[in-house]
Amino acid sequence: MNLFNKIIIAGFAIISFSCDKENDINTSAKATSTAEITTAIPKKFLFDATKAQTAGNADWVLDADTSPQRLPTPLQSNITATTTENFWRGGLSAWGIALVKLGHTVETLPTRTAITYGGTGVQDLKNYDVFVVAEPNIRFTSAEKTAILNFVKNGGGLFMISNHSGSDRNNDGWDSPAIWNDLMSTNTVKANPFGITITLNNFSETTSNRLSATTNPILNGSQGAVTQLKYSAGASMSINRTANTTVQGLIWRGTSSQGTSNIMCASATFGTGRVVLIGDSSPADDGTGATGDTLYPGWTELASHSRLHMNASLWLAKL
Repeated sequence: MNLFNKIIIAGFAIISFSCDKENDINTSAKATSTAEITTAIPKKFLFDATKAQTAGNADWVLDADTSPQRLPTPLQSNITATTTENFWRGGLSAWGIALVKLGHTVETLPTRTAITYGGTGVQDLKNYDVFVVAEPNIRFTSAEKTAILNFVKNGGGLFMISNHSGSDRNNDGWDSPAIWNDLMSTNTVKANPFGITITLNNFSETTSNRLSATTNPILNGSQGAVTQLKYSAGASMSINRTANTTVQGLIWRGTSSQGTSNIMCASATFGTGRVVLIGDSSPADDGTGATGDTLYPGWTELASHSRLHMNASLWLAKL
């Protein structure tokens, strides 16, 4: 079987895979299809560390060095199938290591590095497939907003993670919900490009109220079925299909109808790119980070948390 046919078959396996319960997963078929497609098409993921992701009690980085470096240490070339998440000591290290195990590469955009697109820098967004920004605590500049939106518009994937209203960890007057809303409402590319607005609220809840469609690649992807999402102080969001006809809610608050509000996770396309937004950073937290920080193992708290982030990562990378 030639490589092209392998990719087509692997892609079909992922698209057609569906499951309604976390334990009803054909792990053998999943491993085969995932290995084929990720080996054939390795992707590059860039995790942002320029927006005070380590302020206060936060560790939203791959590796919580004194100042997060471009390449986490030890080098990812040393990661094997049995490497544990504490190989790196950052709140997002489990996520990064899981991507590397699938054959992809991960990098950090270090503090005091500008977010650019279409430039000549080695970490310009054009050199990556997916940009992950977990709980930004510094407002994006006008130039950075343009860079991020054009990156998505021209085919990039953007993984947006917010937190609850009032989560201003560096006390500069901007928290992540306001920063994301500012990106989407005040830019020179398009108003409300993704059709998503974060609600300025704060709640904790575990929900099983997910989109019923079993063919959705984020909820039923190669990494397993997503049946739950737990917020430990997060913000919901609303969607506007007039602003973006592709936007859809994926997970809602438990008592809510599956409408355009009370959404806890949503996705959309913009131009030829894709976006996913989760309103709480806790589900991505693997419980490791800088000494002295109080951390929580949200990544392993529910099996669905790692599945949600990994399925969404692969969807954003167009796998």
